[in-house]
Amino acid sequence: MLAGLRVPFLLSGLIVAHASHAAAVDLPGMLPSMIGGGLGSTTDYAGGKDRFVGVVPGVRYVTDGGRLFELYGPYAQFDFGGITGLQYGPAISLRLGRSNVDDPVVSQVHEVHTTVEGGGFVGYEYEHVGTVPYRLRGSVTVVTNAGIVYTGARVSVNGSFWMPLNRRVFAGVGVGASWVSQGFNQVYFGVTQEDSARSGLPAFSPSGGLEQMTGWLAAIYQFDKHWFGGAMIYCQRISGSAADSPIVTQRGNRNQITYGAGVAYAFK
Repeated sequence: MLAGLRVPFLLSGLIVAHASHAAAVDLPGMLPSMIGGGLGSTTDYAGGKDRFVGVVPGVRYVTDGGRLFELYGPYAQFDFGGITGLQYGPAISLRLGRSNVDDPVVSQVHEVHTTVEGGGFVGYEYEHVGTVPYRLRGSVTVVTNAGIVYTGARVSVNGSFWMPLNRRVFAGVGVGASWVSQGFNQVYFGVTQEDSARSGLPAFSPSGGLEQMTGWLAAIYQFDKHWFGGAMIYCQRISGSAADSPIVTQRGNRNQITYGAGVAYAFK
């Protein structure tokens, strides 16, 4: 049954790969090699209300030396630490921008280019092997794009818990929060004087700090030895100075919902 607890994280990562902004869902290292795919609905951009449906791939591969490579949609990481216990390594993410927006007002605000972020993570995973097995994991991820689109960095703290409800059904819950630099918020939530003149939105220059709080619920069903399916709902609450942006207050929503389903095939 413990092996089944390892699979839900692949599906979780697939479903929220876009909205998580790299690592909002904690990913355990003790997992067989596998491949999967997810289909979900999320908002077009941070703080927006228009939605789109997307498909994302996922791959987890355990090397012969016991190292773990993970790819979930736009996010990838490589663990130099242990399968359980302390985990750490590099992380890279493709952060989607804001362009070709349907909203007639936000479309007049400066575009944000898609960019690559790089950094690292450190975490700790605990596996309980008693009568009722469960898994706990906490992690901290720091990424930046070296000033290509925004200046400064993003720091995310996340935690997750998984346990079986029976031999085929598993349930999980997670929480997290992200802090960002002022340079990040100015790019993604700021409204310049030029933006204001074009769009009619009031000019706004946000500060840095807490940017969002997150939470998710998920359920997984094991079809057989290799195949698993799951569904998840993932909630983000835009917070701090970012929540005061007119992009959010006048044209969007600080409560961002992502939902979807995925399948995974374990081959090793």
